[in-house]
Amino acid sequence: MDKTVLNQLRKYADAFREARDRGANESDTVMFLVKFFEEVLGYESLKGEISKEVCIKEKYCDVALKIEGTVRILVEGKAASVKGLVDKHIDQAENYASKAGIRWVILTNGIEWKLFHLSWAENEGIAHDLAWQANLLDEMQSDHECLWEKLGLLCRSSVDKGLLDEYWERKKALNPASVVRVVFSEDVLRRIRTELNRNAPARLDMEDVFSAVRDVISKEALLEAGEISISKRRKRRKKAAKADDGIDAASVVESELKLDETAATSDSVCADATA
Repeated sequence: MDKTVLNQLRKYADAFREARDRGANESDTVMFLVKFFEEVLGYESLKGEISKEVCIKEKYCDVALKIEGTVRILVEGKAASVKGLVDKHIDQAENYASKAGIRWVILTNGIEWKLFHLSWAENEGIAHDLAWQANLLDEMQSDHECLWEKLGLLCRSSVDKGLLDEYWERKKALNPASVVRVVFSEDVLRRIRTELNRNAPARLDMEDVFSAVRDVISKEALLEAGEISISKRRKRRKKAAKADDGIDAASVVESELKLDETAATSDSVCADATA
């Protein structure tokens, strides 16, 4: 990280800490944020790249970050004294962004930062996904390089070069659901079976490997992936081979979770009875 950037981050970490401690209101915090966007992220107010109280479809948002006159990111600013930012705080900005076709919304009080990517489709409403979150004070102490890897994506130059959008595409490609589906493809499972068979006392079948792999993947990742089964390769044959029955790992996980809940309830009843 460039020393100038590091010094600027330290400067604003101190400024936002002081603002929090004295109970700075939202208006003052937004003023500090504008300076942060100028001095740290490279946007120029004099060129109209930072707009306050921007009007979108007769609604107003705290700050809009623009490049060549086009709004690229909306910012919902909260008072530095507000602790524990939650998703509902972007309800207004989310509504504005979807109407204007803007994909990115920042929620911040200067200390806590959350970046959301928005998506929408006809008759499906608006969905927001957390791209990343950061804490300016904590991460300046623990890992300022990691902090800048996230905040640096918001720089004017990064947004202009499409680096923010590239980051999101990589994140989507590597999310648990995508990885789980690749792991359960036929080619990957066959390769795993080949390696396991080297030391197995008896030849393993695909269902055995499927179950073993499923058991080492977290329940959360499996549930996010939804219904999965062994993904068969398409083979060029004159007559199609009968496909093996799919194994629904997500259903198995849900059943296990219900069993866990039932067991916990039974334990609780027994404990009450004993008491």
